[in-house]
Amino acid sequence: GGDCTPPRRCNRPTRALEEHPPPPTMDTDDSMNARLQDALALLKDYGKGAMEQHQGTLPRLPIPSLEQSMEDFLRSCKPLLTEEQFATTQAKADAFMLSLGPKLHAELLEYDKDPARNSYLEEFWEDAYLTARNSIVINTNPFFVLEDDPTPARTSQIARATTLVAASLKFCQSVRKATLEPDMSRTTPLCMSQYPKLFGTTRIPRRVRDEVVFSPTSRNIVVMCRGQMYSVDVFDEQGELSISEATLGSTLRAIRQHSMSLTFQACVESAVGLLTSENRDRWADLREELAQKSANNVEWLRMIDEAVLVLNLDDTTPTTPAQMAQVALHGTSNVNPIKGSGITAGVQVGTCINRWYDKSLQIIVCQNGAAGINFEHSVVDGHTVLRFCSDVFTETILAFAESIRGGFQARASAGAQVS
Repeated sequence: GGDCTPPRRCNRPTRALEEHPPPPTMDTDDSMNARLQDALALLKDYGKGAMEQHQGTLPRLPIPSLEQSMEDFLRSCKPLLTEEQFATTQAKADAFMLSLGPKLHAELLEYDKDPARNSYLEEFWEDAYLTARNSIVINTNPFFVLEDDPTPARTSQIARATTLVAASLKFCQSVRKATLEPDMSRTTPLCMSQYPKLFGTTRIPRRVRDEVVFSPTSRNIVVMCRGQMYSVDVFDEQGELSISEATLGSTLRAIRQHSMSLTFQACVESAVGLLTSENRDRWADLREELAQKSANNVEWLRMIDEAVLVLNLDDTTPTTPAQMAQVALHGTSNVNPIKGSGITAGVQVGTCINRWYDKSLQIIVCQNGAAGINFEHSVVDGHTVLRFCSDVFTETILAFAESIRGGFQARASAGAQVS
């Protein structure tokens, strides 16, 4: 019913070795350190480049001939139809080729000549997603399950979340500054236009057709924990990172502690994120109702819409790939709350309340450090998010290598002091 709780903003060598050298198959600290330095140098070179350097020379998506389109259509239909049904479909396709087909194909070719359009498919592709009225959970929102962090010290929820968010913000910054290395298919450059909208983008529910809102200079992230929302500033006005990894970690820990201080009933009753799993028309009406309740709700919704990304700290510990896939795709469902909790039976209390499915990017981290990604599909494709996941994981490998390197340097320093 009434006014929503506003999002909370949180800104806070010896001779013996010469005479008896080690076997060739073993590594000394010095050689291992040198190899790690070489590997780090190679990894750090990855990601240097002008993201948009090939955009002006990319070819347009080719339009297949009408004959090829009909051939592909019939080949797709054949496994699904009986012989009689296929014969009827083929006859109608032949009639189309002799009547309306050539005229419509000519109009499509003319439509594609408009330089303002990146592709003849783009507008129709967006409509296919934005006009769908079913819930976007499961139906359109895809997911990725992330590999575990290789650093043993980063397997707790807060440590893992801190690492993932910090790496994500670096990736976001490289996209916004257009320094991200362009995608290539062997020697062929690929379009990079989707990357900016991976961050700061939200699908807004509207009647008939949803709207996409893009905030290219957004400065905050939203953290969700037990259905509660907290806004954390991460970029300054110049677009530079304004929060250290250590401060980010302590902020996330404080958010977790605050959410745990609230009663279970209070958390469930204010978990508005669950509404984003609704039918789109129904959610459009509910969102409008929220906005009309108070100016505070309008500001609350704006913060979420503009946020760079959403981090979801979940109260669950999946132990198998299948369980983590369920968490990343739609969260857990539980409509049978604990007796005496004050929650009416039939009210949803699973981790699905700890989501904002309209957001272009959600990073989900569980209590045991297991993590995944859920993303809204109308603005980005899987390969874009896969590149993001790959680069973020590369950052964790770099951090792991740096920690090993630091260990070798500390040992070498201690050895020098002892000698």
